[in-house]
Order: sequence, then C-alpha cells, then structure tokens
Amino acid sequence: MSGHDPVYDAQFKSRYLHPRYWPTWLAIASLWLLAWLPVRMRDALAGAFAPLLVKFAKKQCYIARTNIRLCFPTLTEAEVEQRLLHSIRAGLMTFFAYGEWTARSPAYLQGRFHLQGREHIDACLAENRQIIFMIPHTWAIDAGGLYLTSLGLPMCTMMHSAKNEVFDWFINRQRARFNGIVYERDAGIKAVIKTIRDGKHFFYLPDQDHGREASIFVPFFAEMKATLPALPKLVKLTGARVLPVLSIYNTDAHRYELVIRPPMAPYPTADLTADTRAMNAEIEALLSDWPEQYMWFLKYFQTQVDSREGRYEAGIRKIRGR
Repeated sequence: MSGHDPVYDAQFKSRYLHPRYWPTWLAIASLWLLAWLPVRMRDALAGAFAPLLVKFAKKQCYIARTNIRLCFPTLTEAEVEQRLLHSIRAGLMTFFAYGEWTARSPAYLQGRFHLQGREHIDACLAENRQIIFMIPHTWAIDAGGLYLTSLGLPMCTMMHSAKNEVFDWFINRQRARFNGIVYERDAGIKAVIKTIRDGKHFFYLPDQDHGREASIFVPFFAEMKATLPALPKLVKLTGARVLPVLSIYNTDAHRYELVIRPPMAPYPTADLTADTRAMNAEIEALLSDWPEQYMWFLKYFQTQVDSREGRYEAGIRKIRGR
C-alpha cells in the first residue's frame, strides 16, 4: 500500500527474491502443485496431518480449546477435543486447496462451489442496493470472497497484512484476481464507505476483538465478547443491505459451500447495542450447523469484561514455561 493509495499494492517487488523468502516461495510452489491433485487425494493428505497439529501447535490449540469451552460450556472434554480435531482437519483441507484460486480457471473454481441463498443476492441487486456481506472467520473465508467476485460482483474488503511480505503479496494478489479491491486495515473506514457509495459491495469480517475502547460487550454464544459496533453505522452511512454469509469447506462432500441468510431487517434500529448483538446472533445462526469451520484459534475473547489482562496470556505463558 502506498502513502497515497489505500488499495493494497499487488505489484511484484525485487526484494521478494531475497534468500530469506526462498522457503516462502517453496511453500507457494507446493500450494500450486497441490492445486492439481485430485481433490479427494489432497483432502486425505490434509486430514492425515490434523492429529500432528493437535499435538504440536500447542499455543494455537490452547486458544482454540479456550474459545470452544467458552462458547459451548456444556461440551465434555472429549467433545471439545473432537471439535478441535474436526476444525483443524477442515482448516488443513482448505489450506491445501489454497493454490486453486491462483492456478485454476474461473469455471473450475465456480464448479467447486455450492451456493445456498442466491435469491437474497438477486433481490438486493433488483432493488439496486449495495450489499454488505457480513461473514465470520471460517477457514474458507477467502474462497467465499473470490467466488463472489468471480461471478462478476464488484467487491471490496479490508484485510490485515500478513507478517511475511511475500505471502502477503501472494494472498492479496489472489484476492484481487477477479478485480476485487483489497484495503489494508489502516486505510480507515472512509475509503470503504466511498467505495460502497460508488457501487461496490463490501465483504465485511465482523468478529475479531478490536479492544476495549473501540468495542461494546454483547453476548456471543455463551460468553460476553468485546464487539466492534461498526456494522449498523456502515449501513446508516451507505444505505446498503446486510446479508449474513458463511463460507465453508464441506469435508464430506469435498466441495465449498456458500450459505447466505436473508437480509438483516429492520437494520439498523435506534439501539446500537441491540444491533451489535443482532450481528453476533446472525453469526451464531450461521455457525450452528458448521461449528468446526470456525477459526477457533483467533483471540476472539482477548478483552475481558472484568479484567485488564488478556484472557489467553496466563495460559500461553504456562505453555512457554515462563
């Protein structure tokens, strides 16, 4: 991203060829090759690695177990472990397929998707209304956005930059393959508002913890969560309709699915807290049949209502032996 243009700069830089990035290029090449493997063979390979990640990714699995227990307090420990394993399995299958969205044709990629709820998109378009696709952090979230842009929907989104500069270039170049606009988080919301008003739809990720000052506490499953109350404000400023969306990788059918729920209405109301809670309730409804698809390793509950300490920090220190 340049200092004058808030859109992610997807131009190749010569510094990306530095030897420190060679392992990243090897990983990208591996993803490219995996894109051409038969799907069931690739999924079986990904599934075989899932128990290893449960064993060795201790920090990430601690965060995931914590989140699952907070959201589903009635689960037994065996059920928590089963949900964790299934989530990692779905995540690996999605990751092993990641190169498809660069290597394969649009027709092939569209054939990998099953779309539920297309009528809700068509109704918004018939009314000439822009759409905010409100989508939680599932493993297949990028695939969902790319699928929608491949259909010709003009889209924009905001993403965090990856720490690895080459991989960041790779994933954002891929996100923009079908003319999607990718903004970095520090571009600010004004750029997105202008883009929606100019006729683009917005791919909005609402569920990360942005800290105490920017958030309000509302329920999310069985726990209070610091939640950014931006969605109702965006709707007021743009007049867009909100469609709750879930993008998943169906590990049994070996395909992607995009589930679109009816527009949130009436939305927004005069009650900002109620509107923010309604957003979380929609995420709960989306995940009700697919809880293993969620990225449980993210720190969704880092900010606590009654403590200034990050929720996960004590457990992470223990894992690190500090």
